[in-house]
Amino acid sequence: MRKESGIFFDSANLIDFKKWFDTGILGGATTNPVILQKDGVFNIPEHIEKMVEICGNGFPISIEVPDSNMNKEEMVTLALVYTKMFPTNAVIKIPMDPRDMPKALGVMTKLKGLVKINATLGLTAGQLIGAMETGAEYVSLFWGRCDEAGRDGAASTLKTVMKYRETHNLDSKIIIGSIRKVEQIDEAFVLGADIVTIPPKLIEEWMFTQRCVETADQFNQAYRDVQDKVTLI
Repeated sequence: MRKESGIFFDSANLIDFKKWFDTGILGGATTNPVILQKDGVFNIPEHIEKMVEICGNGFPISIEVPDSNMNKEEMVTLALVYTKMFPTNAVIKIPMDPRDMPKALGVMTKLKGLVKINATLGLTAGQLIGAMETGAEYVSLFWGRCDEAGRDGAASTLKTVMKYRETHNLDSKIIIGSIRKVEQIDEAFVLGADIVTIPPKLIEEWMFTQRCVETADQFNQAYRDVQDKVTLI
């Protein structure tokens, strides 16, 4: 069976989501409080329902627990509610606030087998490795923010996490988020990331070169110059 696409849509914009979902290249979508606020979304279940209307059942959509200061019971309850509302789509993002990692990891452990988990806010190998050990289906490394943190850097952190996953035979998929430029998409895939979450603007840029436009125009014109003489079918 073919693995799911490694291209995840990283925006709450429904017009862009439908445009790129209809291409058939997406393997999932992610949301977070910043993305939702940017698009003026305040009713989260209503918005996720609109996304499901576009993508149908079985397409993973990450929905984040929006405040890392929620207590463990609140996080667990919200995760279960979202999963009940969207049983074939919901992947629950648990924020790994480094000020209380035991709470975040404890929530993931409590939810294991009950919901699909995306351990988010990952900037260190320790965070992602800990989340993998809880059985999280996905662990998210924030590439741009990791580099900005000035520690080991995103590339080195990804290599460490991938090596640990291999050594200990774990199943979590590694997501790369916080992409700032197309070169980071390429580097993440070259290093072996399972998934990269990409904003629509960067998907467009990733697939564009002016030289390709010029080439397409050249080929189009070659056909048009002799169009009346050409048999197509």
